[in-house]
Amino acid sequence: MVAFKVPIFGGMVPALDPRLIADTSATISKNTWLYAGTLVGLPELREIHTLQSNTTNKVFRIPKDYPNAAFLHDSTWMEFDNPDTDVVRAPVFGDQFDRYYIFSSSEPPKYNTRQRIEDGHPPFLLGIPFPTEPPEVTASGGSSEITSSRAYVVTWVSAYGEEGPPSPPKLVNGLQDDNYEIELPAVNPDNLGVDRNLAKARIYRTVTSAGGTATYFFVAEVDIEEEDYIDTLTDEVVSSREQLQSMAWSAPPTDLQGCVSMPNGIMAAWRENELWFSEPYRPHAWPAAHVLTVEYPIVGLGVTNQTLVVCTQGYPMTASGVNPANITTSKLTTLEPCISRSSIVSSPEGVYYASPNGIVLVAAGMVQNVTRLLITRDKWQEYTRNTKMRAARFGTSYYTFGSITEGVFDADAFDNDCFAQEDYTGAYKGFLIDTTDERIAFNLMESDLPTINTQNDVWSGELFHLRDGKVYWIDQGDQTLSSQPYLWRSKIFQMMAPTNLAAAQVYFETLATTPPQSAVADNSLEQELKQDQYGLLRIFADGRHVATREIRTSGEIMTLPSGYKAVFWQFEVEARVRVISVNIASSPKELRRV
Repeated sequence: MVAFKVPIFGGMVPALDPRLIADTSATISKNTWLYAGTLVGLPELREIHTLQSNTTNKVFRIPKDYPNAAFLHDSTWMEFDNPDTDVVRAPVFGDQFDRYYIFSSSEPPKYNTRQRIEDGHPPFLLGIPFPTEPPEVTASGGSSEITSSRAYVVTWVSAYGEEGPPSPPKLVNGLQDDNYEIELPAVNPDNLGVDRNLAKARIYRTVTSAGGTATYFFVAEVDIEEEDYIDTLTDEVVSSREQLQSMAWSAPPTDLQGCVSMPNGIMAAWRENELWFSEPYRPHAWPAAHVLTVEYPIVGLGVTNQTLVVCTQGYPMTASGVNPANITTSKLTTLEPCISRSSIVSSPEGVYYASPNGIVLVAAGMVQNVTRLLITRDKWQEYTRNTKMRAARFGTSYYTFGSITEGVFDADAFDNDCFAQEDYTGAYKGFLIDTTDERIAFNLMESDLPTINTQNDVWSGELFHLRDGKVYWIDQGDQTLSSQPYLWRSKIFQMMAPTNLAAAQVYFETLATTPPQSAVADNSLEQELKQDQYGLLRIFADGRHVATREIRTSGEIMTLPSGYKAVFWQFEVEARVRVISVNIASSPKELRRV
């Protein structure tokens, strides 16, 4: 007599033969949520926002009420066509303008204020330009016999107090008590509002110390449209004022690909194999002196604690330091290239990303392929054919869908109106991996609608999906209410000798939104799960599909076909209810012993 019971359910372990995995593991686990040990589907998606454009591929949510930032429904939404767009909030305490900084691989870096975003106004270009011409200075009117030699520079300042680098200096000789009339450099009208929002001009001049060192000190701030200013201040007055800080500052390059926020108010961005760092708490200033280069082209960045993880097309790197002027890089010795920028996920345990060999975790200066015992390289590449993975954090799991791939054909190969120019294949499929829980392991996901993007909300940590012109939210607390239909196939159980399994039981619970079932059971062999069915139990013997039983009553004894024996047995559950256990035996009597 033979009987076996599966009282707890786990995910797939594609690295092992289906006969060798644990009794709780699956050969197929699709759209399942296994954290409670039972079989239940992933929570149903909840719609929270309708996209304003059919070309939106990325969103960023700004809560209307910061003390209640986790409340998703009362929010302002930023929408972007480019899915590779990063949004970082100003790392400034009590920023009265509440600025947000936008970095995209297709546009120059930009920024905007919360109020302007809510009002629908476009962002400004990030960074303050410098006057390309020096000021003109004329000295006259003095009577002193003491001569003076000084240099003047002018900086431009935005309406939000962001100061740019200085103009070329203008050296002038005169008398100590001369009036110094300064003709300010002209400013491009576009920079006044549309592009840069410049509002002020600041004038600085040198004061030479007793040791012969000349230092620029603040003289005056005037409206940007002022044409001239007369300086009558003495050296004693000027030298007591603030020194020029922006001498080495510059606007960020226009081709930065993305950005992350580091501790101590530092922003880190990249282009090609260059790492760029902003001045602490000054996201508009990106000194070229802070630039570091790495060996391979950079794919993307992640942050864990105070360490910046640089994911490249070759060896991963780390960069650390509390000041951008003193950041040091370290090359990690394990060759694990990053295959997708959007596969990078920062987490408490480190930074995850997808490589050709599996999911890689960078933590504490070490690189580890955390899926090496879970899935083989060939299986991994089969599941990740679409390298445009869009990954996010879902509880403690790594959750990712593929995305739509552009350029199926060469742009000039065919008439574009006759052939599809986008590949949706990967956008219907994804997977969930929990590297912290061996039982959860690897799980497949499928959707009837293509996934445009998968991302975490920075305010609440919730998981968002962009599908069908809407933003959906996965409510992790919703498993008792409603869940998606799922499919779970067991390992292959090997009997000691050819055996006939004649009876089965499935214990389950319905959910609050489980639809009523049909009045008549359908036990035909080949069938798909219908809307009016709780679930189906399929039985396989020596690889042959031998029975299908509709799951109707919890604990009901279901008879299986007789007249044949097999060594290898396997079962499959496709359902929309919560399955607690599955029991199978060679007779109804044996089920009582399970």
